[in-house]
Amino acid sequence: MKKPKRPTYAKRLWSLVKWIFNSKNKMKNWLKTNRWHILGWLIFIVYENLVVALTVKSPLPLSVYITHYAINIGLFYFHWSMLRRLLPEAGHGRLLLFPLILSEIIVYLLLSNLASHLTPTPAKAISLAGMVSNWKFVFATVWRGVYFMLFSTAYYFFSEYARQRGRTAELEREAAMKIMREKQTMLELAEARNANLKSQINPHFLFNTLTYIYNSTHKTEPRSAEAVRYLTKLMRYALECEHGPELMPLEAEIRQVEHLLQLSRIKQPSLFVDFSYDEQVEKTAIIPLVLLSLTENMVKHGNLSIPTDPGRINLAINEGLLTIETVNLINTGLNDSGFHTGLKNIEKRLSHTYGERSEISYGMKDDYFNVQISIRLSER
Repeated sequence: MKKPKRPTYAKRLWSLVKWIFNSKNKMKNWLKTNRWHILGWLIFIVYENLVVALTVKSPLPLSVYITHYAINIGLFYFHWSMLRRLLPEAGHGRLLLFPLILSEIIVYLLLSNLASHLTPTPAKAISLAGMVSNWKFVFATVWRGVYFMLFSTAYYFFSEYARQRGRTAELEREAAMKIMREKQTMLELAEARNANLKSQINPHFLFNTLTYIYNSTHKTEPRSAEAVRYLTKLMRYALECEHGPELMPLEAEIRQVEHLLQLSRIKQPSLFVDFSYDEQVEKTAIIPLVLLSLTENMVKHGNLSIPTDPGRINLAINEGLLTIETVNLINTGLNDSGFHTGLKNIEKRLSHTYGERSEISYGMKDDYFNVQISIRLSER
């Protein structure tokens, strides 16, 4: 069995450097967070020691001062943390304050008595009975403890007041931001209504113009007039989708796919597409312009001129799963720049509406371009 390798001197040195660096950063952060506490205690200690130096002829050793201040500061923060924990609670939590405060005073009295024996003078015996009999020491120590506990209580209420003020200011900011967002929403709604009115006016002129062209040409140029008629239906459907509901029955879009194929055959008579679906699919509601966009891609980028190998559009629904599939030969003579833009838009719309209930895949294989879409119409 191989013995584990011991870390080299360089690794040990590097670990020590990292530990020192991390400790330095932690200390710097701690000092930055608690700088006002440290400054306040330094001012307080300097003030008290100046008073003691002016009133007491023989001051105590430095070790006694350090020990007592450590006990006093510990009492201050312990009492503060106890108030933070118990005061916000109702019922039994607040009832515990009185026995805990009494326990604090007793422990503080014992620790202070122990600290008073740290002078370098001949050792004094630590006696609980002697401490109790020395009523002056007990009274002065209890008063000192209560003094720091009152300071701690005042600090607790001040910090809670500051915290509540900060919370109130934050809520006021949130309320102001909410009002601003509501005003912005109202402005956007007004702009949307204005844009909606414009969108209703502009198509009115467009459709009147197309109707005029159709009426003027249906006798002299019947093919052109028919193209205008199909184009009008497609444009009207696109506008209805833009301003209509989010989900629409496939029946309406199937009719528009047939119109698009008829319009394309006017421009290109040798265009062959097999379009298969059943009655159940017609009643299914999905987001609009998916099937129409797929058909437009086929017509624009596919080779649909071979009658023995036409493009195929298949719609089927089985146990709540709708599948849409298009297959067509690739027309290598066309410029396919921007070919996948429409498909990516469809993918984003499906993801936004159906999430994980929809899937889309597309790609080229053996001179064919295939698109497959599946939509789970209801949650399982």
